[in-house]
Amino acid sequence: MIQSWDERDLAQGRWFRTRMGPLNLALLRRHDEWRVSTWEDGEFPELPEEGDRQDLPASLEWERWDCGDDDSRVRLLPSFPDLPIIAKPTTSLSIAPGGNALFYVGIPSSIEVHGECGAGLRKLTSISTETLSKTWHGDRSEGEPCYSLRTRARRHFEPEDWLGHDIIVTVDLYNEGGEPFKFERLFLDLGHFSIFAHEGRLWSNACRIRISEDEEEGNDITYEPCPLHPAADATEIAHARAGTTRHSSLRRAFSSVIDVIN
Repeated sequence: MIQSWDERDLAQGRWFRTRMGPLNLALLRRHDEWRVSTWEDGEFPELPEEGDRQDLPASLEWERWDCGDDDSRVRLLPSFPDLPIIAKPTTSLSIAPGGNALFYVGIPSSIEVHGECGAGLRKLTSISTETLSKTWHGDRSEGEPCYSLRTRARRHFEPEDWLGHDIIVTVDLYNEGGEPFKFERLFLDLGHFSIFAHEGRLWSNACRIRISEDEEEGNDITYEPCPLHPAADATEIAHARAGTTRHSSLRRAFSSVIDVIN
């Protein structure tokens, strides 16, 4: 995992590289441009952590953004995928009427690159640490695209069960209905989750979802201000992209996925 998410300076003609899971990234300040290159593990194993432009492999391919001659500040930040996600438990679980079940969900992070452009930092790009499979949530006439997670939602947090580039989201499911509820999948919009750092891992603020008997009416979701144990004292490093809120609603949060797109 990236050791520091703090802002830093990058002088003209200098670069640094970082790694997050299988993603490697180099950021170069060249002339009046920011340049970003990415590659997968196994390539350029001898490349140092930082250096001058002439130290870089000639085969790197770059994306480029303009900036001012005096711009030097840069910051990397973690972010969630750009679409909602579908998470599934390892096996289905029946939640009794009035009962609740806590799950930990690991969501592959992305890296946002922010570079100084005149008056302040602006987002240049966002790069996913993994290629996620797209799917469709809802029926064919009324639904939305989302990502299907490879990893499963788990009842307990054991550090060795999670990849270092995952953002851990804790979801407490409460069944307010009069019948047992069979939990098999969860649709989760990520817009109101912030990202926190704790002991080398990424976490989000926790949430609680009320399971209603009529999914068309929506499932109420309550957001906590911070993660749960063992990361309750984590430090916030990235604000929720849709803004923080205490309550929202998820329509068809537990309904079936229609199809896999890719």
